[in-house]
Amino acid sequence: MKIRRLCIGRSLMNILDDEFFARVGHDLRGELATMLAGVDFLLRYNKRIEPSHREMLDRVRGAGDRLTTLLDELNHAVWLYPNPQRAMLVGPCDPVVLIQDITADLYEAAAVRQVRLIVDNELREGEVSLAADAPLLKVALGYVASLALMRSRGRAVRVRLAWGGDGRPTVTISDQAGPVPPEVLQRIFEPFVERVALDVKIPSPSGEPPPPRRRERLGLGLGIARGILEAHCGTLLVTVAGERETAGLCFACVLGSAPHQQEGSTDQDHAPPAGGASL
Repeated sequence: MKIRRLCIGRSLMNILDDEFFARVGHDLRGELATMLAGVDFLLRYNKRIEPSHREMLDRVRGAGDRLTTLLDELNHAVWLYPNPQRAMLVGPCDPVVLIQDITADLYEAAAVRQVRLIVDNELREGEVSLAADAPLLKVALGYVASLALMRSRGRAVRVRLAWGGDGRPTVTISDQAGPVPPEVLQRIFEPFVERVALDVKIPSPSGEPPPPRRRERLGLGLGIARGILEAHCGTLLVTVAGERETAGLCFACVLGSAPHQQEGSTDQDHAPPAGGASL
């Protein structure tokens, strides 16, 4: 009886936490949207604004955009809990299409940070389908990829979709921005620890000093990403890869444990590598 009450209590707390995040995020986003709309109106229609005032409004708009991103991260923080009570809209999800959608958004962010984005896709469209909440998986992969981009000004980031060693579709995101201390790597999914990974020590290839860092995330992204992937029966692993100039972090995002084949395909057409699990 005590165990049952404890389980019910934890479930209720998760529901309350989810409602808390949703309500706070909604109310703050509403006020922020009004502020940003006013700034955009002034910048677009008031042609008599002095250059110094226009520059200040541009800064306010940039800060507002960053705050919107931080509020989204706060809203997704419910996935830090072991059993988040948040519904998922599960349907067929093609990993290839998922990666195409994500990388389309990443190219612009990579260009801003002077990052060379390399995308390798070893699966064919229609080769496999996952039962997943595709927009939610996009959120998870976005948090991982954005961390790699933030670390990698002037360097390369590689995104690779392939069969994992266990026969599951896996997205590997790797950078060359240097390793992190072992004690940090062990705690990388804890809230705010990932900020240490953004403190890149190796110099930029161009020799230019890094620009002042703006607060672009709360420091919860990797934990949120792992929670979302685990809700899809997948996982997220972070390791150090490469040596010297090419050393960096490697993020292995396993997209799910139970993909099913689409109609019209055969086992022989897309069998996983030797040693992998059969789908």
